[in-house]
This record gives sequence, structure tokens and C-alpha cells, in this order.
Amino acid sequence: MVPDSDQASPDYKALIGRKPGGAITCPYCQGAVEYDPNGEELVASDRTPLRYSRAKTEDRATKYGQVFMNRADTTPEEWIADDKGMPGALRGYRYAEDP
Repeated sequence: MVPDSDQASPDYKALIGRKPGGAITCPYCQGAVEYDPNGEELVASDRTPLRYSRAKTEDRATKYGQVFMNRADTTPEEWIADDKGMPGALRGYRYAEDP
């Protein structure tokens, strides 16, 4: 759910491939995390992390809410708690589009 412009980057490709070399912003602490060489665990990273797109995250939350929660106003925080089992994630999150 990163901006389209970031999806061609080597960092994004490393994340999607579950390899070291690209960091994403943790939705809880907003620190940078990347995949461990084992491809299973996320570890703290010194890299500049990619950030989720606000527009994409809000759109996904709205669509999820309409289908699974019978609501048209589901927030990203509600979506990620319900769909991904991640209560508390994305609270105060700084999205890619934010200053």
C-alpha cells in the first residue's frame, strides 16, 4: 500500500521479496523495519523506510468496511484491527503524503 511511485524502487522489491534491503515504517512505533535474511522475521533497520499511502490505506479500509463490516466509514485503524488483528496499529501514523 505504498505510493505507486515507490513500487519501482529496489527497497519495495526487497520488501515484497521478503529480503533485506528495503524498510517499511512500523504501523505501531513508526520505526523502520526490514526482513531478516531468513525472510520470516522483521528486524529494526537503519534504512529510510517507505511509508503507506494515506489514499490507498483509506480506500482499502472503506472497501473492507463495506464488505465485511457493513459500514461505509471504516477508518484505517478499524480496518487493520479487524482484518489483520492489529489493534492499535496506525494510530497517529504519518503517511507518505503527510508533511
